[in-house]
Amino acid sequence: MPKIVTPLSELKVKNAKPAAKAYKLFDGGGLCLLVNTSGAKYWHFRYKIDGKEQLLSIGKYPEVSLAQAREKREEHRKQIKNGINPLGERDKQSDIILFEKIARLWLDKNADRISSLHKESIQGYLRNHINPQIGSMPIAKITTKNIIEMAEIIEAKGYLETLRKVLNTLNSIFKFAVAKGYAEHNIIADIDRKNTFKQAVKRNFPVIIESKKLGQLLRDIDNYHGNIITKYALQLASHVFLRPYNIRFAEWSEINLESATWRIPEEKMKTRKPHLIPLSRQVLEIIQNVKKITGNGKYLFPSPTSTIRPICENTLVQALRRLDYTREEIVAHSFRGIASTILHENIRNHGIHTDAIECQLAHSVGGVKGDYNHAKYLADRTKLMQWWSDYLDTIKNL
Repeated sequence: MPKIVTPLSELKVKNAKPAAKAYKLFDGGGLCLLVNTSGAKYWHFRYKIDGKEQLLSIGKYPEVSLAQAREKREEHRKQIKNGINPLGERDKQSDIILFEKIARLWLDKNADRISSLHKESIQGYLRNHINPQIGSMPIAKITTKNIIEMAEIIEAKGYLETLRKVLNTLNSIFKFAVAKGYAEHNIIADIDRKNTFKQAVKRNFPVIIESKKLGQLLRDIDNYHGNIITKYALQLASHVFLRPYNIRFAEWSEINLESATWRIPEEKMKTRKPHLIPLSRQVLEIIQNVKKITGNGKYLFPSPTSTIRPICENTLVQALRRLDYTREEIVAHSFRGIASTILHENIRNHGIHTDAIECQLAHSVGGVKGDYNHAKYLADRTKLMQWWSDYLDTIKNL
């Protein structure tokens, strides 16, 4: 008489703790949960076909839930009933499911959860670093050796922060692949990053806050002899201290010259909340100058080669290098740090408190307080932005 197995519950699966030896929890019908000594939990489906016992990995818990594991079990039992070996069928299918396809599926699935800025970065990692090495490989055939060889290429170039982000991206993609049954387990979790690769040293963006030096930078920008659109983009960046992505992707539909405001939608913001920038008199003048050149298009700062794309991510940095400023002195992101430092140090002069400054910097403030502050401080932020532009004019003339 076959042994009666009491089906598992979601609570029992969730609360299963690691022991000195790996053990299994059975759900019946060939489905079981393997609990490793590390605490990792994997679903397995055991079956017989042609008198031979087979073991098929279904995925890792909790990426694959109890309900999903049961669905997979029933699919496989139907295959067996029809004379199909699930293990052979999976291997046959996995040979044509390429990594780059899974990466696209994962990115599409998460499109609503990530900002445009983050999505653009991920697409860059895939295009420049990941797909050239493993994109055309079946995802089920990729090994940790393949990943480490790809990572070492990035490491050899000194792109340690990029390497960290690439591995994070791969980790998310493989977790998705496991949950969907395209891979047996997340191989990225098997890599000891700390002891395998060099670690990036956390560095703050360089800033120029000494009045005379900052004034000189502003004069240099005004005298920039390259593309005039690039000059206006740098001028705008110094006054509104947004992230470089927001400068590059600024659209005319976001600018309201009558109310002197720039409203950036949530999908373009790192905080995933819309952001409003009061425009000072000086900023309005810059934007009016830009409008004469690009006002009939989509972007304030379109690419020189295509009006349907914005300037590339290196444009502002390259312009600063042409002005003979090194990466140790300033980068495109530095204008945020410059403004933050000076505005906080001059609270007595402009009279605007730190919460309003943080709100204008679009630093994330959680919950209801964050939403409340965004509206509450609009008058203060309008005053703040005009003070900042006036301050820049003052030190430019020192």
